[in-house]
Amino acid sequence: MPVLHIRKPGEAPSPSRSSRAVRELQQKYDDFVKGIDPSEVGDLELDPNDNVRSVKVRLRRASSRLGANLNIWDVSGHVYFQHVARRGRPRKTA
Repeated sequence: MPVLHIRKPGEAPSPSRSSRAVRELQQKYDDFVKGIDPSEVGDLELDPNDNVRSVKVRLRRASSRLGANLNIWDVSGHVYFQHVARRGRPRKTA
């Protein structure tokens, strides 16, 4: 039989629509993006079962979550990424 515990809204974990495995994968790619300085280039060597396009999409989504602007490219089984300065006019603030 379940036991009821009454908690305040701040004490309860926030609801999530993604599974724990998805969140762990997202955190992994977030760490990749955070792990390089603007003067460095990240190099992801892919396993034979990794899809280049999937890795590039995950990097792009991680950069969007973190507000980073990345240049992403692939060459012979490696995916490279580098922080780049945003071009154009500055974004509007609210």
